[in-house]
Amino acid sequence: MKRFAVLEAKKRSFTLAALLLFVLTAGGAHAADLSVELPEVIEARHGTFYLGEYAVITGDEVLGDSASMAVINPAGGEFSCGDVIEALGATAAAGMSVSLKMPDVVKVLPESSVASELRAMTSWKWRIDVEGDIASGGFSLPPKVVPGARSLSLKLMTPDGDKANKQVKLRWYQPVVYSESSLQKDSRLDSSSLKRRIGTAGMTRPLVWDPSQLDDSALRRGIRAKDPIAHSDVEDALIVRSGASIKLVASVGGLGVEMKGIALERGAKGDVIKVRNLSTRKILSGTIIDAGRVSIIN
Repeated sequence: MKRFAVLEAKKRSFTLAALLLFVLTAGGAHAADLSVELPEVIEARHGTFYLGEYAVITGDEVLGDSASMAVINPAGGEFSCGDVIEALGATAAAGMSVSLKMPDVVKVLPESSVASELRAMTSWKWRIDVEGDIASGGFSLPPKVVPGARSLSLKLMTPDGDKANKQVKLRWYQPVVYSESSLQKDSRLDSSSLKRRIGTAGMTRPLVWDPSQLDDSALRRGIRAKDPIAHSDVEDALIVRSGASIKLVASVGGLGVEMKGIALERGAKGDVIKVRNLSTRKILSGTIIDAGRVSIIN
């Protein structure tokens, strides 16, 4: 069950058979950079999922974060050791030594009925782990469930018609976005410099799951390195500040005209703010179209 492999970027184009041969024959002379462990059977939603939703990944933290985002695409209700190796080859684990602790084939069963209904209710995209799921019989969910809730009470209908309540524990998995270094309040965020890993969600602070959601954003508060970024941590980045010199853009007789002005309010791209035309001294309203540029509203 224990495998040891060295994944190299140049080997990504190898056939699956060659990859498997490489894993089975590679030696374990030194400690692996990363360890990935999977059980013989998992319960998963239909379609692709991320390795970190179901695998226990230990070792180098940076490599582990990247490996957790490896995409697994089961075929016929299973995936193989070779599939995992190929998926890891598309991450930062390429070129590193990886210890795989898994059977040759992992069987993928449908997710639990409770998890399936929770997904439909909340539109959650990733794994929902339900501890204490019901084995049989009907059940109903509460009228509303907030993603990230740690538990919920199911109403059960037993085969003989009796009703009962059952408490189940929940864990919600999702990609989380983080910075490798600490960032100060008001820092402008650049999605290209942010990283992702699979983490778990809490109901009090909905977390950002895609770095592109943070384009044109800035931090409301400072964050520590590696901390997941929540939606409440960010706001639209201010590109015009009150009292700043700006260019006013207007259309006069079909021609574009630019004038000097002063911003009387602060704002982000797309915000409507008050400005002063320095030539006429009039106060006007305009839409921020870019840093230091405001389009006058006729």
